[in-house]
Amino acid sequence: MNKTRIDQEVRLAQFNLDKILPGLVKVSVVKDADGGSPSIEGKYMDYKFGKSINAEPLDRFYSMDIFLSFFRQRKEYMLASKEDQLAFDGHPAMYNMA
Repeated sequence: MNKTRIDQEVRLAQFNLDKILPGLVKVSVVKDADGGSPSIEGKYMDYKFGKSINAEPLDRFYSMDIFLSFFRQRKEYMLASKEDQLAFDGHPAMYNMA
């Protein structure tokens, strides 16, 4: 993926995440230390686990939908208050089912 396409993916991912989780996720791209494909990262704060990152390699298997689905699964948990997140004793993706 060339730099222009990577920049487009980052902007599009940030735009979509701002609609799902306004201001809670910061999207960026990081280079692979071993020279492989760069990765798109979504950084966010989890009150139970601290600063957290979800990353997907920007290779031929990359899918924006898969990257965003991680956050869609955790939407209710991530929008919950600090107190509710800390009190929840389960997987963040299961928060809305509790």
